[in-house]
Amino acid sequence: MYRTGVQRRFTARHALVGDFGDESTPHTHSYLVEWIRESRDLDENGFATDIAAMEAALEDELTAIDDRLLNDMPFFAQIQTSLENVCRFLHSRLETNLIHRTGDRDASDQDNSVVRIWENDSAWASYEASPWSIVRSENEIADGSV
Repeated sequence: MYRTGVQRRFTARHALVGDFGDESTPHTHSYLVEWIRESRDLDENGFATDIAAMEAALEDELTAIDDRLLNDMPFFAQIQTSLENVCRFLHSRLETNLIHRTGDRDASDQDNSVVRIWENDSAWASYEASPWSIVRSENEIADGSV
């Protein structure tokens, strides 16, 4: 299995909904995001994933949420702004961005993608799924089957 990854820092604000003490009021975190893609095969150029395209996609998506209050974003309207849900949100956005950037709609069910976000030096959460699931979801939405 081949792995390709990129990482970048960003800052965001959020407030957990419920009785979570200080976490229930808007506060800021400085996060470190790691995005790792796995592939069983290499392309004709000897690459598992275009790392420059990954870096550009990560830059795009983190710039869009940097210094924002996550609670105000439509994705989080009905769900908690937990670290786990932020991982799922970024996973979907990153994979969709990469697909549009590279035209790589041939992602195999064997491929895998992980987004891990570090909240501090010792605490992180992650979300892992096949990039192909993003393509399938987009196609289902496009043809009206969802």
